[in-house]
Amino acid sequence: MRQPVVRFTAVCRILAVTDGSYPADRTGSSDVKMPIFKLTTQAYCKMMLHSAKHPACYVNGLLVAEKQKRKDVPQQQVLFVDCIPLFHGTIAVSPVLEVALTLIDTWCKENNYIIAGYYQGNERLKDNSLNPVAEKIATRIAEGYSDAALIMVDNSKFSMDCIIPSIHIYDFHDNRWKARDPHQ
Repeated sequence: MRQPVVRFTAVCRILAVTDGSYPADRTGSSDVKMPIFKLTTQAYCKMMLHSAKHPACYVNGLLVAEKQKRKDVPQQQVLFVDCIPLFHGTIAVSPVLEVALTLIDTWCKENNYIIAGYYQGNERLKDNSLNPVAEKIATRIAEGYSDAALIMVDNSKFSMDCIIPSIHIYDFHDNRWKARDPHQ
């Protein structure tokens, strides 16, 4: 059964930016559009619930997408079908992380998925900044999947009456992670 898709394009344009383009040196052609990122309800909820369960801790995890051939997708659309929470409390860059990534990669290959993104929530309420660990892990994902996304959970927007997504999305281009403009 396919999961319902959370469509935030009407509420928050940060998930559906389509009018920018990647630099030619990253993609090989200047007419390639930025990918459209969509999350299933399951992926978004698991990410938010992981953050809500551990509000005073760093949380992180991976986002997986279905493998798609470029010719089957008219626009570069990435549908994150699931979220795999990894750690809370500390962000591990250790053998435990290596084992977790290896196991998740094996599971993805068996189920026709690909690791397509990384998410992180910081421990402080108004801290949405990227740290070097998040950038390093997300960059490794981007080496294997060029349309990877880095998603930061915005703890200050996370509440029971929240009507906009509590996340910030970053794209990898020019060898850096850059935030998408939420006003596009």
